Amino acid sequence: MFSHLSLIIVGSLFVAPPWSTSSFAQVASPRIETVYESSKNRTVVRLTPVQISGAKDKYHSLHMAPGFSYPGREPRTPEIIDFELRTIVKGKLKIDLYVLFIVDGEKIFLSSNRWGVKKDQLGRGWMGEHLVFHMPYETFQKITRASSFEIQLDGSSFPVGEKQLQKLRDVESHINRLKISP
Repeated sequence: MFSHLSLIIVGSLFVAPPWSTSSFAQVASPRIETVYESSKNRTVVRLTPVQISGAKDKYHSLHMAPGFSYPGREPRTPEIIDFELRTIVKGKLKIDLYVLFIVDGEKIFLSSNRWGVKKDQLGRGWMGEHLVFHMPYETFQKITRASSFEIQLDGSSFPVGEKQLQKLRDVESHINRLKISP
């Protein structure tokens, strides 16, 4: 017969220690959310934000969160993907921020809606920034099929890693699984 102490010791062998970077609780996988907004009679599908980069140049972090919506509840293939980038920047936001998407060496420029959010918890001078690019669905598909994808914000380059690129491919697979019509 096992004592309670023996069970605790054996059970602890199967749980990663809190300092371990491979702990399940620390590696939360982003997911695809689907929400029906009854007040607007539309369904919104989006990937929860995925970190592309930590601190680099004047940026504290960069996250992406692509999504799309359609009227009602009947799934439809999106014509436009709202590709959102969230940054935290040191200093004032530039009025004329220049953003490029580089897909397998091809430079793609898209217009965006943009707004800032104060980030006082990081200390004085940090600003959050949201940029939403209205990306044609074909461009999003090109990104999901690419072997390399990079985002340039002014002079700073942020290569999108394979794990993050896979999350974009998961969104594309989700759209295909819906077997939706145009």
